Amino acid sequence: MNRKRDHFRDRYPGRAFIETLILWIIHRQPLHGYEVRKRIEELTTGNYIPKPGAIYTILRRMEKKGLLTSQWKKEVGRKGKRIYHITEKGESLLKTRLEIMKKRIKLLEQMVSYYDSVFLRKQE
Repeated sequence: MNRKRDHFRDRYPGRAFIETLILWIIHRQPLHGYEVRKRIEELTTGNYIPKPGAIYTILRRMEKKGLLTSQWKKEVGRKGKRIYHITEKGESLLKTRLEIMKKRIKLLEQMVSYYDSVFLRKQE
């Protein structure tokens, strides 16, 4: 087993989770890439901070999949920003993935309860 690879998997959520998180963030409010990155950092309490270049790659990939659209917003005297909006396809995928997550919560709660009862008890 490759320890470095396992650490990477433990520390960084999977692509589907990140896409779902981004869809949820943008569904709540259309934002530009830097704001999306900051929201992810806030929501994960700093445990996952996408690299600046990575977030734009993810957003563009999601746009190519038809999950997001973007438009340039120009402000007088400032650099333009690409604002991302969720599409109907993106909203449908978000709904489906949130329904799946909701079903998994019960199982996760059982697993955490087991952990608490077995492994935390051993530490006492």
